[in-house]
Amino acid sequence: MAPTIRPLTADDAEAVLAINEASVHHLAPMDGDEYRWFLDVALAAWAAEVDGRVAGFVLLLEPGLAYESRNYAWFSARFDAFVYLDRVAVDASLRRAGVGTAIYDAVEARAAELDRPVLLEVNVAPANEPSLAFHGARGYEPLGELEHPGPKVVRMFAKHPSRSPHT
Repeated sequence: MAPTIRPLTADDAEAVLAINEASVHHLAPMDGDEYRWFLDVALAAWAAEVDGRVAGFVLLLEPGLAYESRNYAWFSARFDAFVYLDRVAVDASLRRAGVGTAIYDAVEARAAELDRPVLLEVNVAPANEPSLAFHGARGYEPLGELEHPGPKVVRMFAKHPSRSPHT
């Protein structure tokens, strides 16, 4: 069954937090308070649902938020208008089943409607090779890298709607 993209709700918190925690080594931790904050301020907070359960999620932000993220600040200093993909995660049991593709198709369609680039980062140290390959295949262009405390480095990416082979 193809994933259905729908808005996240407060009732999805348990599933979203569990998926986030399972991928926290590639993401940032998130608790219930932060989840509710995202629901309140996000441009889009979507679930990918398969067979009635949350199979993945995505959180999109616009510029101008009071958000303490070095990655968001990096993009905010360089772009006036954007769709920032703060985080996306797919339940491990449903990876490689089209969930990520469905999420990104929806994200890129929304960015095209707004005529804004999609901005995001992917870990390069330690490397998230599947994510780097996925974003490369979808036409995301590297913009630079940002070092974080500890041995973490992220590569910043952008995809402009006019260059989207999937929209």
